[in-house]
Amino acid sequence: MCIRDRVSTQSTGENQHLRPMSAYHSKFNDFKVLGQEPRNICNIPILPIKTKTKGIAPPCPDGQEDIIDELFYLFKPNVLFRNFEVKGLADRLMVYLILYLTKLLRVVATSSQKINKKEAVKLYYTTAIENFLVPGDAQFPLGGLVTAPTGRKDSDDLRAYFTQLRQEIGIRFVDILYKNDENTPDKWWMCFSKRKFLNMEI
Repeated sequence: MCIRDRVSTQSTGENQHLRPMSAYHSKFNDFKVLGQEPRNICNIPILPIKTKTKGIAPPCPDGQEDIIDELFYLFKPNVLFRNFEVKGLADRLMVYLILYLTKLLRVVATSSQKINKKEAVKLYYTTAIENFLVPGDAQFPLGGLVTAPTGRKDSDDLRAYFTQLRQEIGIRFVDILYKNDENTPDKWWMCFSKRKFLNMEI
């Protein structure tokens, strides 16, 4: 079922519901820099991240948690839900990131051969930069939570931001997934590979 089929929009436009549930929400819903809200494109906030990959994300200072750190913390409890109440822009981004992290688990789980850490690094990089859908594309799964880009620049900038996020998630997650054994992915992460957050996948 398309996400837009489960979204009901109140007159404010900000209270969109997939059905009230007790999921965990992003603390970055209230994120501001010097009192200013971050730029958003298609209702996706451009939040700072800690990364060396090129892109449009503002830098996040070392020692501070970014949205990717939060993703790893919130993934396991939230991926169990088929419904999710969106409370802010960062929740919209978190939905996309949870779906992407599930994809990374799935590409390892469905490989025809056992994937070790070195191979996972290459696989995750390839996955990050492959052609993928963005808001404005007909089959983009979060259609009910985002708006269409206002022009080519918005579309290109959002693709660049998503690519940057996807690369950085892969870089960090491979260390988590193979923390205990560089030849075998952690079974307590891999057991979530068949989960479908909101019954969707990307």
